[in-house]
Amino acid sequence: MTSPDVMQALLETALASGVAMAVVLALRGTVRHRLGASAAYLLWLAVPVALVAVLLPAPRSAVLPMTAIGATMPAANAALAPDMATLPWALLLGGAWLAGALLTMAWLLRQQRRFVRGLGMLRRRDDGSWQARAAAGLPAVVGLWRPRIVLPVDFEQRYTAPERRLVLLHEQVHLRRGDTVVNALLAAMQCLYWFNPLLPLAVRRCREDQELSCDERVVARSAGARRSYGDAMLKTGLALSPLPVGCHWQNHHPLKARIAMLKRPVPGKKQWFAIVLLCAGLSTGLGYAAWAAQPAVDAGSPAIEGPAALRTVAAEYPDGADGINGAVTVTVEIDVDGRVTGATVQSSEPKGVFDAAALDAVRQYRYAPTYRNGHRVAARASEAFYWDAFMKSTAAPEGWADRGEYEWFAIDTSRSRISPQGTCQVSLPGTEAGVVICGKSRPPE
Repeated sequence: MTSPDVMQALLETALASGVAMAVVLALRGTVRHRLGASAAYLLWLAVPVALVAVLLPAPRSAVLPMTAIGATMPAANAALAPDMATLPWALLLGGAWLAGALLTMAWLLRQQRRFVRGLGMLRRRDDGSWQARAAAGLPAVVGLWRPRIVLPVDFEQRYTAPERRLVLLHEQVHLRRGDTVVNALLAAMQCLYWFNPLLPLAVRRCREDQELSCDERVVARSAGARRSYGDAMLKTGLALSPLPVGCHWQNHHPLKARIAMLKRPVPGKKQWFAIVLLCAGLSTGLGYAAWAAQPAVDAGSPAIEGPAALRTVAAEYPDGADGINGAVTVTVEIDVDGRVTGATVQSSEPKGVFDAAALDAVRQYRYAPTYRNGHRVAARASEAFYWDAFMKSTAAPEGWADRGEYEWFAIDTSRSRISPQGTCQVSLPGTEAGVVICGKSRPPE
């Protein structure tokens, strides 16, 4: 995949995920009020679904692919297409994106390292958790590959026995659900899509819904412990620095919203059924919309695909070949940008006479890029060249008013294999017997 293809995929996935984020941000408040915090948290599944859907093969259209086999006459020229130098712009955009991604990654790694260093030496506890020498932002779940529950240095002194049980249950819910993996994916999205202005708000709201959902699950498993759980929240200190990969009490923690959520009833079976239906429907709908919005690709693409030639060059009649008719078929190798990278003679008659002229001409061709499954691919085309010794360029006939619109040839119909009826837009009798003056439309400038 070339640099333009990478940038195109990046922008497409950024647009799809950005639309999904906007939809979730608009719905999460109402959904949380009616169905609970877990429903709001599950809504965020629509974002990665929409992102991945754009990377799937594009929908296929019923239009058959067009094979471009050009038949080039000695004096024929096709329209010249502008050669857009997109590669420098793609490299500049790719360099700017890479610089932003690396800077964002360095910033997040610095935050992660600063938080972990602030914990001090960790001590293993009998219950399987770890105790730090610090208190700010703890308790927390830290790490990705081997996540650990880290408790503050004054855990026993700060919380009562019921509160300690609820705090540990809260962190265990984070572990079982894999919330640290979710936060690591959010950090990866921040690196990849640092240019998306909606992403910082979406990351913050997603992590808030994560904590509220975790609180809801703890309350559901601990009937009658809402007051103790609320007291434990009020005793927990906020972190001095963020923890990108982990679950902790951030310095902008939604404490008020979490306390308010404790007063709400937990979702029952009917509510959970509605939650699953809503989240599955939203994720499927947004994913399908993102997939269907891609440009359709042609069905039944052949192994040898002939892209349309944007620029052709007439093959010259070689010196020393007077009186000889010829035909050459050339196989052309084309890169993802439509440039000719190679050409080989597939067949020629007579052999070796017109081969060099055909290859010289086809190497100057330029093609439209070929797309397969929504992505540019290298392609192959077949081009046919013909020479007729008895079709000579000539002056425009006298008295022809629109002589500038045509190229004129004299065809000796007794010797030439060229048919004026299938070749000429205008056919006029020549001054010599058996000669037809052929007028061919000029290609557009």
